[in-house]
Amino acid sequence: MTRRIALISDIHANLVALEAVLADIAQANIDAIYCLGDLVGYGPQPIEVVDRVMQVAAPGKAIVGNHDYAIFEEPIGFNRSAREAVDWTREVMQPRWYQWGTVKRRWHWLRQLPTVLEEEDVMFVHASPRQHLEEYILEEHTQGMSHSGEDPEVMLEENFQLVKHLCFIGHTHRPGVLTHDFQWIKPAECDNHWTAPKEKAIINIGSVGQPRDRDARGCYAIFDGSSVEWRRVAYDIDAVKALIEANPRLDNRLADRLYHGK
Repeated sequence: MTRRIALISDIHANLVALEAVLADIAQANIDAIYCLGDLVGYGPQPIEVVDRVMQVAAPGKAIVGNHDYAIFEEPIGFNRSAREAVDWTREVMQPRWYQWGTVKRRWHWLRQLPTVLEEEDVMFVHASPRQHLEEYILEEHTQGMSHSGEDPEVMLEENFQLVKHLCFIGHTHRPGVLTHDFQWIKPAECDNHWTAPKEKAIINIGSVGQPRDRDARGCYAIFDGSSVEWRRVAYDIDAVKALIEANPRLDNRLADRLYHGK
């Protein structure tokens, strides 16, 4: 892979953040945009976000996230705010019997997204190589901590067994690199640039629309086949907050957390 690709994930119906990121991508000499899922959920503009990603993502280079999947199936493990957002998203996006054209194409496009992409020795999934939609790969796992009760070393080893060289993920909304020897590298620790070694690695590209690493700016990554650059983009959080608060079906706390990147 020698092209420069922009990797976006976890937009979560935040069109304002997405447009800010796309404006940055437009200045970065990018050949293609890949999307690693969670276009919807939490945020106020799911239809607009899906339509925009359909426009800008390279053909066949978008995958499904757990929030996208949840509008078609029963949400699993979602808290109240997340479940309510999914229910509302389903209601506004699902075609009625009399609706055709754009409404139906949008619904079908989202529904048929795959859970994984592979190009040569590079994998792209939403959550983890082992569980494409649900599993979290976190810095805490490198410190021996586990939220599931499973031995974190076993979990990480099983994930790495499925990786040929590099795997790009989203899901946690926390950018970073998990190395083959179970070390976690934060973007700030490598000046937001990381060169891929010969050994395996799992790279989290961060979240466009709802970062959770204490940095409120939208996050995406650029991959040129040998190195990764994380980029942060400020956007108008006040505008998103106003849209969320104007929607009685969305929890206002979903707006407040955007200011704190958590």
